[in-house]
Amino acid sequence: MKLSQIGHSEFFMPPEADEFLQQVKHEFASSLAVDDNFLSQWLKHHGESEGKWIRARLALASGALLGLSNQTYIKWAVVCELIHSASLLHDDVCDNDSLRRGRLTVWKEFGIPAAICSGDFLIAESFRKLTEIEQGWHQTILLKLLSCSVKDIIFGQSVDVSVDSKRTSWPEYQQIAVNKTAPLILLPMMGMFKCKEYAGDECEALSEIANEFGLAYQWLNDIENLIGIEQAQCSDLLNNHPNAVLIRLFENKKKQSKNKVNIKNLINQDLLNENLNLVKLLLENMMLKVHRLPIVIQPIVIALKDELFTKINTYAKN
Repeated sequence: MKLSQIGHSEFFMPPEADEFLQQVKHEFASSLAVDDNFLSQWLKHHGESEGKWIRARLALASGALLGLSNQTYIKWAVVCELIHSASLLHDDVCDNDSLRRGRLTVWKEFGIPAAICSGDFLIAESFRKLTEIEQGWHQTILLKLLSCSVKDIIFGQSVDVSVDSKRTSWPEYQQIAVNKTAPLILLPMMGMFKCKEYAGDECEALSEIANEFGLAYQWLNDIENLIGIEQAQCSDLLNNHPNAVLIRLFENKKKQSKNKVNIKNLINQDLLNENLNLVKLLLENMMLKVHRLPIVIQPIVIALKDELFTKINTYAKN
């Protein structure tokens, strides 16, 4: 079996992550059902490529385990999925990606304007959805957090599309990956931390852990790009898009003063295994910070780590 054909099972999280997941899916689907022939078609196409609902489950699990109102964390879970979906639509355009979860992306199927309009609609819908939260002070807290997170995502994406991957250093790549990916991992849980009125070390630890998760997720996504898992193989190389594996190769090439080399010929299982082991080490070091989180939240972080370890082990032994 080719690596590009491998799928992944659902990873285990605390049961609270799934208690209201069907309601979240229902409300999310309702947000996509708009009274407009064109927009409805674009959103339907995007919604058919269903993911793992990781962000919704993070919000549901953290909100329930922290003892918050289920009305707050159900609505917040929908909001997080809406903003995540918007980011995917825009990200596919920026990265020139033709596949998303094995299906044609919206811009590839319907054009760039369709993807931009669809993403903009979902951003607007995520803010509207906040108004359905009954506790007003939760609305205020989450509104500020959402707006700041959207800005962070845009800042990260703007840098990502502006750099030349062959001239990007490893520290620069790390910052790009964190800025682009971490906010959407942090958002679901930090929203619940803020509603619980956590401050200080708990929030700082969560931010640090989310940053390292952001780097790990992006690094693994870059490895999947070179393998061709649910996306066009080596499209990062073809589009001169920042890719962790390639940037490390470029840096090594400079250090060794090599002449022009066909980078694609250097991409092999040994190289991928080397990068997979580095991602694993990153996650293992990250786990040293988990004790700073509230005890009830720690299983959620462990579940996320385990999900990434499953991917790493799958890719490494093929």
